[in-house]
Amino acid sequence: MNTRNSLRSLAAAAALIAGGTIAAHAEGLYAGAALGSPHYGGDAVAGIDGSGSGVGGKIYGGYELTPNFAIEGGWFDAGHIDNANGKADLRGAYLDAVGKYPIAPQWSLRGSVGVAEGHFDTSRGDDHSPALKLGVGVDYALTQKVSLSAGYDYYRFSNAFDGKPTVGMPTIGMKIGF
Repeated sequence: MNTRNSLRSLAAAAALIAGGTIAAHAEGLYAGAALGSPHYGGDAVAGIDGSGSGVGGKIYGGYELTPNFAIEGGWFDAGHIDNANGKADLRGAYLDAVGKYPIAPQWSLRGSVGVAEGHFDTSRGDDHSPALKLGVGVDYALTQKVSLSAGYDYYRFSNAFDGKPTVGMPTIGMKIGF
């Protein structure tokens, strides 16, 4: 009887471990990073304007609720702008709803809409502003868990130094699923 109970306990433990492993893969967690070149537009930031320079990028993580829909959050760095009036750096965080549509084996189109909070650090002071964030892109799956991406993120800030600056950033990156 003890051997039979031990085998049942072992089988139950194995089933729990296997079920936990399957659940972990079904969660759809992912992380990624992308590099880009920001372009500033709209209103000047504290009297500082220009097209932007420097390298920008983002680090993000998300959860795929379905194969075609995810919630994603991350941190972005939109480089800087500078002119004779000074220099402005922009960094912040964002939260997006992401939709994905497969167009061919391994290829899919991606669109996102969300909100961001940007911190503008300038030679004339600092300011924060919320923003509408939109994104489009294309993904290429190298494996079931790893994909390359090319995209464009657009931020429309609503009140940075009493202005409404915009930032667009083409990006190239990689995403890894867990």
